[in-house]
Amino acid sequence: MIEIPMICPRCDAEISVDMASAVVRMDVRPRAEAELLCSCPSCELPISWRIVGDIVVMLLFAGIEPLFLSEPSLPAADVAPALPPLTSDDLLDWHLDLAPIWTVIPWER
Repeated sequence: MIEIPMICPRCDAEISVDMASAVVRMDVRPRAEAELLCSCPSCELPISWRIVGDIVVMLLFAGIEPLFLSEPSLPAADVAPALPPLTSDDLLDWHLDLAPIWTVIPWER
């Protein structure tokens, strides 16, 4: 069990962060900065610290598993096709095509 002594930025209490219940959030691209997320045992509010450099390296060497965040991506089927952008003429044509339709119920026209 790894504990890190810190001061809560919300209630200024000296706390000991248990790394078993905390989350180290890192970017997918390797860099020496991360964010430590936990809740304060004194005020019970969620808190986060930006940690950099040697502290990140020490936590990783101590065996803390970070949560890696990456940019969200869409499945290939949901990616928009490479088409020319819509123009005002395209919107006008679409409006004129939809003008005779007054309901979306298939059995009414």
